[in-house]
Amino acid sequence: MTGTHLDGETRRYHEEVYVDIDADRGVAWLVMEADENDVNSFTATSVDALTDAVNDLRTEIDCLVLFGQGNFSVGADLTDVQDTPQELRPPKIDNTAAASNRFIQALRSLDAPVIAAIEGIAAGGGLGFALACDMVVMHDEARLDTAYARIGLTPDNATPFFLTRAVGPYQARDLLFDPRPISAAEADSLGVADRVFAGSPAAFREQITELAERLATGPTDVYGKIKTLVDSAFHSQLDEHLELEREMIRAASESDTFDEGLNAFVEKRDPEWD
Repeated sequence: MTGTHLDGETRRYHEEVYVDIDADRGVAWLVMEADENDVNSFTATSVDALTDAVNDLRTEIDCLVLFGQGNFSVGADLTDVQDTPQELRPPKIDNTAAASNRFIQALRSLDAPVIAAIEGIAAGGGLGFALACDMVVMHDEARLDTAYARIGLTPDNATPFFLTRAVGPYQARDLLFDPRPISAAEADSLGVADRVFAGSPAAFREQITELAERLATGPTDVYGKIKTLVDSAFHSQLDEHLELEREMIRAASESDTFDEGLNAFVEKRDPEWD
């Protein structure tokens, strides 16, 4: 399919949302397909389609790549909002925010690692979707933009939540008060981007595919527990976090995953995860 280099099954969930699955490698690309303006703006309906796709893939894959064709996403469809009478705009925006919250919760509760692969621009709610992923990987010509204050809106899609965790409160306020394009190099230096890849868009997608396939060979159930522990570090007291660590490592120690990992370590070989 367009841009993702996977040879497996393709499922369409919405006219602008589809999934490419390589079951043999345990990788799926969840694609926001370019709209007529090539900016991948979204509505509540298209975001619900994203959530449906994640939930369908929950037990099928070991790594998920969230991708937008041309541009990652500029957030909610503001043209659609502008065409709505002013008194009806709040419920429309609220419906989109509620759909976005469901999508973010689906991403965060997925055991499999989720990679945001950013080409072009990720702005507003689109940036929020990227930050909700486990890893943010950018093409070196891609850009981020908080955008909200520029149109007189407060941010949603957990953008301030994840942005503050990544850069701290002072830098987060700066980026949210004064929206501006953030280059991949600046995003890397701020700690918002995990990795930046150069080369053509096709080469970028190949590098993302290689990363996703490498993660997909790992212990997915352990990744899910690691995600829980990392998230816990930001809202738990130390004693609560230590107890959660203890609970998680005990559960992991009872699993076939640990049994295989331990045997592989003793036998000096690579583990063979299910």
